[in-house]
Amino acid sequence: MEAEISPLMMLLRTGGALVLVLGLIFAISAFAKKYLKSETWSPRGSAGLKIIQSFSLAPKKKLMVVEVEGQKLLLGVAENSISFLCSLTRSASASSASEGEVTRAVV
Repeated sequence: MEAEISPLMMLLRTGGALVLVLGLIFAISAFAKKYLKSETWSPRGSAGLKIIQSFSLAPKKKLMVVEVEGQKLLLGVAENSISFLCSLTRSASASSASEGEVTRAVV
């Protein structure tokens, strides 16, 4: 004859299984963040693309500075479009320009 399992014991077993599954999900997530690099998951063609800075203007609308093959670009990003706004270049010859100052070259 089987002994009946009390409702408290069933709750403890179910709760323990839930904690075990959630702990496993957390451990896999932590492992992936630490050991798997984002370059592993990026498409091969985007190796020269890097997001430098992003500024949110409104929901689903941003200004982004990206670097493509050493050139910095200012892009307007909306829900269904990406617009090229200008190319950003550093002024090396300007004596009054500070180290972090950026000049704008509209293309």
